[in-house]
Amino acid sequence: MLSKLMKYEIEATQRIFLPLYGLILIFALINKVFLKFNMNNMSGISAVPFGITIVVYCLLIAALMVMTLVVTIQRFYKNLLGDEGYLSFTLPVPAHSHIDSKMIIALMWNIVSLFVSLLSVFLLAINENNISNFSQFCMEIGTFFSQYGAAAYLLLLELIVLLVVSVLQVILQIYAATTVGNLSGKHKLLTGIGAYIGFGVIQQIITSILMNFGHGLTNNWVDLNRFFTGLTDLQALRYVMWGIFGLIVNAAVFGAAFYFFTNWMLTKKLNLE
Repeated sequence: MLSKLMKYEIEATQRIFLPLYGLILIFALINKVFLKFNMNNMSGISAVPFGITIVVYCLLIAALMVMTLVVTIQRFYKNLLGDEGYLSFTLPVPAHSHIDSKMIIALMWNIVSLFVSLLSVFLLAINENNISNFSQFCMEIGTFFSQYGAAAYLLLLELIVLLVVSVLQVILQIYAATTVGNLSGKHKLLTGIGAYIGFGVIQQIITSILMNFGHGLTNNWVDLNRFFTGLTDLQALRYVMWGIFGLIVNAAVFGAAFYFFTNWMLTKKLNLE
């Protein structure tokens, strides 16, 4: 049933994102053509078309960022907490399956949107001069991986996991705040925004307390300045990896808390009136 819910989510959201992706890539290529003909030779009226297309491109990128956030909120609220909620919760699936389907598809669109945005910038920026710089950058990355071996690949894996877990945590925080906002009769939007800010403040307070506690505990055992000064590059890389691992755990714990809170609210406190 989860796969069917995910398929329905994709069908309901792809009509928004796919045209936006296409327009962004098309305008990136159009602007690339203008740049190919050397913008420095443009003047007066001849520079107007390029000015229009570059503004449209920037607006499309901004629209994609906004729409990704709006769709994440709208699909959860409209399908589960709005009028469609009566139909959604008559399906023979638990509440967490609805959360799972929306969370996974929202994550997918967030990552695809990021990829399309970066691809469009790459298409717009790449030229004969930048190709050599890009090739040099790729060679340096290859050297880094060959020099540090498994540690470098593990670092890359950690960065990917951190990206995924952090996006999921934000999505689940939005879901939890939206669910709280739904309990308010007349001011659902304001209550939801307040809940999101409140969750963020609580998260920052708890994280700060844990970091200060860990920092103070470490200082009691070792002189950090002298300790880090004597590290080799590989040892320093490993400690960076431990720091990234800590960020992953932090995001995963809060994401799980938002997930179970949202599931509990939908199961026990659902208000569709």
